[in-house]
Amino acid sequence: MNKFSHIESDVSGLTKEHKFIVATFSGGKDSTALAFTLLNALAKSRCKPEKVWLIYVNTLVEPPPLLQTAQKSLTIFQGLSARLGSPIETRILTPEPKDRFWVLLIGKGYPPPSVRFRWCSDRLKIRPVKNFLRQIHEEVGEFPLVLTGVREQEGSNRKKNLSKRVNSGKWMNYEGLKDCLVYAPLLHLNDAEVWDYVGYKEEKWEVSMSHLREIYSMTSGGPNGFRTGCWVCTLVKRDKSLEKLAENQHDLEPLIRFRQSLLSIRDNMDMRVKVEKNGKSYLGPLNHEAREDIYHRVKKVWQISEEEDRLIQEFWRKD
Repeated sequence: MNKFSHIESDVSGLTKEHKFIVATFSGGKDSTALAFTLLNALAKSRCKPEKVWLIYVNTLVEPPPLLQTAQKSLTIFQGLSARLGSPIETRILTPEPKDRFWVLLIGKGYPPPSVRFRWCSDRLKIRPVKNFLRQIHEEVGEFPLVLTGVREQEGSNRKKNLSKRVNSGKWMNYEGLKDCLVYAPLLHLNDAEVWDYVGYKEEKWEVSMSHLREIYSMTSGGPNGFRTGCWVCTLVKRDKSLEKLAENQHDLEPLIRFRQSLLSIRDNMDMRVKVEKNGKSYLGPLNHEAREDIYHRVKKVWQISEEEDRLIQEFWRKD
């Protein structure tokens, strides 16, 4: 635990320097380790920040078992914070109604996301966090320090992307938000070290994260390889994690079938509106028949909120 003692000391030092801190939480092992790191850093620090937020983004199309796992962990960390008397507040963020998946897909006719048109990540995941950080800036006059659990060893693509963002050591700038700093305390750790740390802190704080290990076991058959994606994700051909979950939770099978139908819609050019511009023809949004078909079918497997439904109908009327 010497390596983690050093990491906790670094984060403890940051809690003395920054009055406001936001730690991101995805529900996986890395963000769980980050939350424990922050909790222990605050326990060591004599001079605590005014406010600390542990934030989780619910895209509103999260696989139910993954959402439940994240919520259980957040409840544990909120309880530990209260026991410690630390200023941590857990917060669940959601996309603005106009940015939600069904509103854009069915209401505006955006085709299901693809590598060439990946409209989902920004609206569902990134914007809610940016909006929250801007809100803090408006209220207190400065951006909070953002702590993230990203690691280089999560994959070659992640390491390549991080190498472009890291300024020095473990520091980065928050993309698109000037003067907002990001610190990645776990950047150079491997999977085994993260799990060892989580287990060690479970014993120290007398809590159980068995629900976390269980979701890894159910989705990937081991302690690694767990993907925390939306169940509607069409950026991959197969969602193997969701399929694994469905082996034990059969109520997820309709979601898998619906997701497959979204893939076929994405690749069906006959379901798109032809747009003429500058003498050239382009593929535009999904046509109304395709949107209506998705609308009626999704209601059989998923609940669309009244607000989302209202916005969908508004976009249809405008069309």
